[in-house]
Amino acid sequence: MMKKTAIVTALMVASFGATAAMDGMKPKPMPGTPFGHIVHNPHENAPLTALVTLGPKAVKSQVASAKVTVHAKPGGVPISYDVSHTTMQSEGGIPIFGLYPDYHNTFTIDWKDADGKSHSHDYKMMTPQVDMGYSQGQWAHHPTIDVKKVDPDFKDRLYFVNWTKSDGKVGVLTHNTPDGHGAFSWDGVPGFFIIDTAGDIRWYMNPYTTHDSKDYENAGYAMGMNVTDKGNMIWVQGQGWKHMNIMGRMIGEHSLPGDFSDASHEGIQIRNGNVLIRAARKNYPLADGTLVNTVRDHILEVDMNGTLVDYWDLNEILDPLRDAALLSLDAGAVCLNIDVDQAGHQATAEDLASFGRGDIHGVETGRNWAHVNSVDWDPEDDSIIISSRHQSAVIKIGRDKEVKWILSAKKGWKGELADKVLTPVDKRGRKLDCDENGKCNNTDFDFTWTQHTAYKVHEKGTFSVFDNGDGRHLEQPTFPTDKYSRSVEYKVNPKKMTVQQVWEYGKELGYEGYAPVTSITKYQADKNSMLSYFASAGLFGIGGGYGNLKMDETTGKVKSILTEHRYGEQEPAVRIDINSHAMFASGYRAQVIVIDDMIK
Repeated sequence: MMKKTAIVTALMVASFGATAAMDGMKPKPMPGTPFGHIVHNPHENAPLTALVTLGPKAVKSQVASAKVTVHAKPGGVPISYDVSHTTMQSEGGIPIFGLYPDYHNTFTIDWKDADGKSHSHDYKMMTPQVDMGYSQGQWAHHPTIDVKKVDPDFKDRLYFVNWTKSDGKVGVLTHNTPDGHGAFSWDGVPGFFIIDTAGDIRWYMNPYTTHDSKDYENAGYAMGMNVTDKGNMIWVQGQGWKHMNIMGRMIGEHSLPGDFSDASHEGIQIRNGNVLIRAARKNYPLADGTLVNTVRDHILEVDMNGTLVDYWDLNEILDPLRDAALLSLDAGAVCLNIDVDQAGHQATAEDLASFGRGDIHGVETGRNWAHVNSVDWDPEDDSIIISSRHQSAVIKIGRDKEVKWILSAKKGWKGELADKVLTPVDKRGRKLDCDENGKCNNTDFDFTWTQHTAYKVHEKGTFSVFDNGDGRHLEQPTFPTDKYSRSVEYKVNPKKMTVQQVWEYGKELGYEGYAPVTSITKYQADKNSMLSYFASAGLFGIGGGYGNLKMDETTGKVKSILTEHRYGEQEPAVRIDINSHAMFASGYRAQVIVIDDMIK
């Protein structure tokens, strides 16, 4: 095997490539290789990526395949992946993913030529430090990662983390309606990054090129990223959704269909190739003729071109007047409407009645009565599964817009919807003793409360849910520190209309793991494991999850807790704490990234 070394810097090489293009020069290949120059961050959206371009010899000799290894720094984790000839042609070179920030990286390209002969070449390049838009007036440019435990068989894990942060630069754009402004003003710096199990950031998205708070189409939080069947990323952001590959090449930027607005929380491709998006409706007529913008209560299905295929109007399918869960919330901890002066105060009917329309918790269309924070699809019966935070309910709805079942406490459900509420049972199928508030005796079974995310585990025939735990049993506890959050797995029998709790984790963490908003639980098929992300643990200090907004070295930090369990086990194989160092920055979701699925 031949082996040579080239020492370059990102800025020098990128500059050379640009200069050569302007002068009409043809960049020379690296000595001893069929490859050309290096381009740092080729699409401006992913600063810890690079591209080793294809020289004339590479094209002529048809480099059959390549393998990239980004070598670990001391105490770190290497990243390796294969690159097909098709990917080389698509990207215009060898994509380099997983560079360390602010570091003199070393990476190796091993390749085979058309004759099957093996070659190898080492490269060195310097990268810039991370700038996720958090640095203004803060101590750090990004959250810090504290690795507590990683079992050897999970050492290769890469975790995609989604944070949200208001940057104080939210634009003055609003919907042009006299009443009920929806959720348009919900805006902040995008916080997408990938960490390894040594606690190093190995990828992040440039917040300055993918977001503009004063542009209608590009404002909004970047949320709900999911990986497509082609290994690309899609996410929702305000008035549209974006489609980008891991190298930062923006494949598509789509506006929402014309009658809809305010996408957030979920953009997920389903098996028919379309995308489900949680959004809202513009100019929705109430019974008295008033037009409002609805809030977080519509599910859209669009094709990959952004064309509307179908939609679910939850105002027609569910009951916008059900207030059982809303009346149990900590009034200081209602997502998006945090008021620390109200921490610990349980919302009252008078509170709900006093609020205006718009993105505020309350009953009736035009308020945040549903707050759907995840959407999934079950191909077995062509149904969607939604998590409705402000109903403390996971709900399955068919293509015919009929509710199939509701996983929730019974209180407040009326008419036909009441008949759809599942009955809790033990592992033998025996009915459990549960009251209408969802409190069950002599069992570990519990419902989920103001939960975040509900996904079908297709491999197991179960459902994973993150139970945030506010308003548990439709009340506030005597002491705020009695609150806790859980990852939980359920098995539903739709014929018998029963539900069994299969697994839970989180009670062990107690108040340390209490995440009043956001978070995720999701099964990982490649390691037969369950990912849990307690995304907002310690949000804003002490006091019902809130309280002290003063920023110093000891208060105001959010400590997200990421764990991964072997299926069915209680002791985590992985625990990583991710600490905020920025005012109003909070974890949103996390998920496993398999780089071989994203670079092929």
